[in-house]
Order: sequence, then structure tokens, then C-alpha cells
Amino acid sequence: MRPVQYGSGSVNPKPLHTGLAVVGSGMAGMAAAICAYNRGISFVQVGQASELAFSSGCLDLFSILPGRFPKGFEDPFAGIDVLAKKKPHHPYSRLTHAMIRDAFAEFTGFMGSAGICFHGPEQNGQNSLKNQHIITPAGTLKPTWQVPAAMHAGSLAIARNQRICIVDIKGLKGFGARQMAQTLQPLLSSVTAATIAFPGRETAGDLMCERLAWDLENPKILAQFIGLLKPHAGRVDVLGLPAILGMYRFEKLRRTLEQALKKPVFEIPTLSPSVTGMRMKEAFLGKMTDLGLLHFPVAVSEIFPDKNGFVFFVTQGLQTMEVRADHLVLATGRFMGKGLGVRDEQIKEMLFDLPVAQPETRSGWLRSNFFAPAGHPVNQAGIETDDCFRPLDAAGSVFHPRLYAAGSILAHQDWKREKSGSGIAIASAFKAVSSIAENTPARSG
Repeated sequence: MRPVQYGSGSVNPKPLHTGLAVVGSGMAGMAAAICAYNRGISFVQVGQASELAFSSGCLDLFSILPGRFPKGFEDPFAGIDVLAKKKPHHPYSRLTHAMIRDAFAEFTGFMGSAGICFHGPEQNGQNSLKNQHIITPAGTLKPTWQVPAAMHAGSLAIARNQRICIVDIKGLKGFGARQMAQTLQPLLSSVTAATIAFPGRETAGDLMCERLAWDLENPKILAQFIGLLKPHAGRVDVLGLPAILGMYRFEKLRRTLEQALKKPVFEIPTLSPSVTGMRMKEAFLGKMTDLGLLHFPVAVSEIFPDKNGFVFFVTQGLQTMEVRADHLVLATGRFMGKGLGVRDEQIKEMLFDLPVAQPETRSGWLRSNFFAPAGHPVNQAGIETDDCFRPLDAAGSVFHPRLYAAGSILAHQDWKREKSGSGIAIASAFKAVSSIAENTPARSG
């Protein structure tokens, strides 16, 4: 389905009516769209997926309980239980373990069909409830729940304490193999480092991961790249590379490397903009196109609610279309996604002017210690909801019976410190859309 053009500067005379509008194209927006598709709800999605460029490509669930003395959890579900008791208004307190697992299954199943396959934690070949780990560009181990296939060999190598060689590229900023290996030595004693020059860019400076990913789509350059890696593959069990192994054919390219080197190869996410995040965005949008689903990659500045739903306008080029939606999921994120903004010394929700849970004064947003272990109160600002994730008004009543919210815009969670961003986004979207499905006719055909 595509918007119809009616001439320059015109408004489509026939409004587009849909069961659901998903406003936002980040993780929560993607999850809401996937859940709507799986339930046969007609929907449109609007918003730019720019935040995904900052994603590592992994799906975090939960690993850290912030506080004066932060507590780590290997089992994210055990951590969520403790979190829910300590913070009864946290989004996870409105979700059961089964809901979270089902939400992840739906999301990863859809993304797998789009070419992004995820692996959950494993231990001795069996499913485990423990987080797995990935190597970061800072040379630390980051806990996460699910990793894309391109990183799986690395998580297994960490769990098995295998010999890892991290390979960096001359001129690639923010990724230093030697520094990473030295920092990791206390945790992974058998990790080593190597440096190569990228074929055709030996004298170039400030290389960009996205550009190198495109270069490796060229078979000639790929063959030269393999030749440079071979001397470093002999005495190790697995090779770790910056995430540059192609933008669209990344699984094929990685398998080609592994066959040539006769060793597993894994990618390490790089500093933003991240190729791993871009892949997720491109795979999702490509699948949406293949399925004939409608996505407007534009921002919406105003939405008009009435008793029957919501009305807004989207403009692409010189064409404007009116959209009428029976239900709406607000997945606009916080400050980066522009779901929240600042006006008159207050944090504001930018589309409906919903009340925002926040410190009473701006002076309470931040603690004096930038690295305060409990985090900063501003990072828990957001909108409050009922148990179905419907936003509340200032009196604590449901603002609109057909309006739902999902993801980082929700209050009382600090997803960055908790390592819970993907989990909150995916699971809250799952519950919101599941609630909508109970009151929305399935699409025909």
C-alpha cells in the first residue's frame, strides 16, 4: 500500500483509515508494528528510525539494578522480580515473565524472517536463563539477552574462554584492538590483538564503518581482506572484527570469511553510527515493503484526538495525506526521539502534552556526581500509564481510551543503567498492541 499522488502541494481527498497508527520507528515502534501485523490489525507507521543508528544490534532485557550500591543479575528475570518489588511503577511491574518471553519470540521471529537472526543465551548447548556477554569498543564485557548471529561466536567464545584475536583497522577511529585486549586481560586472559590496513584505504584517515561495510560488498576487496586476516587466524580459536561485514549480505560475507579462514568470526559493535543498528533498520523497512505495509518515514508534529480515535497529517514531498486511526501507540522515545522536550523549565510530552513524571524543579534533574551510581532523576522522566500502558492524565485517569504508549517514553525506568531498553520497548509494545487487538477487527484477506 502506498500513498497516492494527486498533484503538487495537494491533500489526498480520500483519508486513509486504519485500525492502528504507530507513531515512532525505533525499537518500540518496530515491536508495535510487528505485533500489529501478527494480530491482523490494519496499521500505518510514521516516524524516522534514526535512533537505531545508535543501537548495538543486541537485545538487552535486564542486568543492573541501579542504586547507591548497584546490583548485577546474571538471570534477568530474577532481577526483574527484585526490580518490580523495589519499583512498583516500573514498566516491568506490569508484565509477566510469559509476556516478556512471548514478546521476544514474536519480535525475533519477525526479524529472523527479515534476515536478522538472534541467538538467546546458551550454556553447554542448552538454553539458559543467564545473560550472555559481548565485547564492547571500550574493552569491557556487556551483558545482554539476545545477540545477532554476527556476534554469536563471540558470546560463545567468552563463555568458553576460548582464544580470541581482536583485529582492528588502521584509521578506524574508536576501535583499538590493543587497548581492548589489555583492558580485557583480567577477564579473558587468552585475548590478543592485531592490526591490518584496509584494502584500497591504506593511507586514508578517519575511516567510517559504514563506508567499509559497503566496500566489502565488492568480491575483489573481500578477497584481499581475507588475505590480510589469514596470518592472524592460525593460533586462535576465533577472530573478532569491528562490525563492518557488509550492509545487506552480511551473513553471506561472514560465512565466506569463516570458510576461508577455517575459524569462527564475530563482529564487535562500534561507536555510533553503528552498522549493526543500520542493518536492523534496513531489514525491518525492507520486510515492511515486501509485505506491502505502509510506513511514512516522516515526523508528525500534531495529532487530533476525538472519541473515535485520532486524526493527523503526513507529508512526503508535495503530497499530504490525512490519516484516521482507531487506536494509536505512542512510541516516540525520550529526548533523542523527540517524544519529550523542554519548555519553560519543564519536561513536556511533545504531541499530546501528557503529564510527565519528573522532579519538581529543574535543579533536581541531575545529581552533583556525573557518575552517580543511582543515576540521574531526569533519566526516569516519562509518562505514567495504567496496567495496559494507556497514558494517564493529571488526575490519574486514562487520558484517552484508545491511546497507548510503549518504550523509553514510559516513566520510572532508567533503561541505560538497567540495560533494559530493548526489553521494555518490545514487551510494553507487545502488551499494548495485545490489548488493542481485543477491541480491533482483524484485517480481511
